[in-house]
Amino acid sequence: MPAGLLSGLRIVELGSGISAPWCCKILADYGAEVIKVEPPGNGDASRRMGPFVNDDPHVEKSLTFLYLNTNKKGVTLDPSTATGRKIFRRLLKDTDVLVHNSPLNQSRKLGVDYNSLAELDSRLVVTSISPFGHTGPYGDFQATDIVTYALSGLMYHSGDSDQPPLRNVLDQSFYVAGANAAAATQVALFAKLTSGKGQHVDVSASECLGGHLVQPLPYYNYMGAVKGRRPVRGAGFEELMPARDGYVAPSVQGSQPWSTIADLIGLEELKNEKFATGAGRVAHGEELKELLIEGLSQWDRMPLFLASGESRLVFGMAQDAGDLAECPHLHARDFFVDVAHPVVGTASYPGMAVRLPGEEIKDSQPAPLLGQHNLDIFCQELGYSNQELVSLRQHGVI
Repeated sequence: MPAGLLSGLRIVELGSGISAPWCCKILADYGAEVIKVEPPGNGDASRRMGPFVNDDPHVEKSLTFLYLNTNKKGVTLDPSTATGRKIFRRLLKDTDVLVHNSPLNQSRKLGVDYNSLAELDSRLVVTSISPFGHTGPYGDFQATDIVTYALSGLMYHSGDSDQPPLRNVLDQSFYVAGANAAAATQVALFAKLTSGKGQHVDVSASECLGGHLVQPLPYYNYMGAVKGRRPVRGAGFEELMPARDGYVAPSVQGSQPWSTIADLIGLEELKNEKFATGAGRVAHGEELKELLIEGLSQWDRMPLFLASGESRLVFGMAQDAGDLAECPHLHARDFFVDVAHPVVGTASYPGMAVRLPGEEIKDSQPAPLLGQHNLDIFCQELGYSNQELVSLRQHGVI
């Protein structure tokens, strides 16, 4: 079973895609009971996100869905119908937290905005995750990851100064929003212990990224200047460079003299005194970059990374998914957890990124099949009969 830090808490997730499911996965990994509510028929939109196991676009084989929804129970329900809303509110009766990722206008239509739910249960914590939050002129706007990333201001600072801004990959704005939402939800639950009242946790994906602008915003506010992207570095340091089997990031950070770096890379020309100072490396940047490319081409990534550490240097390497799956450091820290799914079989999943003493995932449960726990939740917990369940299915409510 998952770790028990949040055992005893019940969370209902009315979320689709990434941000709300990621938030609730984190909470579920720490032991909260999470009931995932999906639309009848097609389910969560992430069920249709590729890639799929064995390239089979099956509703139970989306890699995104499989990862984001471990350790959850799953039901199907349409709260936009009158009957569905009634059932949904019954489900919330014994719930500590509702997490959803609908913009303000849509949440009002579904009756899951904080003001509506607070009238029913003043102790309920409602965590809403949206591109721009539930207030302000953008409160009703939908957005993709590239839009939130761009509007956050962070994209403007990604990449080199002689190129257009770069977007990060893999929908990072929604993962950042989900992680922030999980942390803030726990703060709200802690506050409820003393106040006895619920909270509205209003999470803006764009603001979660904008909060990272710790230099550009003060730079503008104090000096009225716009801080641009990083200048192109001729010397090749603090950027990825090719090695024999991939890419590495050589660095001059730390207190070691230049001779230590030159000795490590092993090219005699690098020991020339003109490279010994920062000013010299800048003045002879193009020549130095060519020498670094030549020297690094004799190294594989892992041996160079380990040798740099032994020399007290701060080098890095770019690991692909295969490198991560075989990474001895991650395995030593028990980062991966095996998950057995009834449709796609057993695979290793990333485990907890943040752990407390004694907290670990054991016997992790796979993502729920579509509607897998309808009988358990609707009949055994809410008291609906099997015949009523059949009728609800026939009318598209579940």
